[in-house]
Amino acid sequence: MKFYHRTTREAADAILVHGFQDAEGPYMTANIHRGVWISDMPLDVNEGAKGEVLLAVEVAVDVADADQWEWIEEGKLYREWLVPAAWLNERGCVRELSEEEEDAAAEGGWRDRLDRLAREGTSR
Repeated sequence: MKFYHRTTREAADAILVHGFQDAEGPYMTANIHRGVWISDMPLDVNEGAKGEVLLAVEVAVDVADADQWEWIEEGKLYREWLVPAAWLNERGCVRELSEEEEDAAAEGGWRDRLDRLAREGTSR
């Protein structure tokens, strides 16, 4: 399964050398949560993902294995998870996408998602 993680140049360099590190925050809730944000499509600042670097993370699991960490929000056209860094580091292979790869992934991801939702007649 391929996931995406947007971050800053400095953080991307550290991830590529040392692996992911858990971040923590309330993330618009009353509780503190820890983990790494990943999504099934490339996100940008419009969805709250900040940074100039997009990392692709290939994880050798089925998406159902990540379901326990999924953050579900009504009306989203994408899926996102707050997963433990250790889970990603143990199972994932991460690489930085070029601008061309990022553009292609974003274009294909949104187009495919909208087409699928239209066929299914659902918001998920």
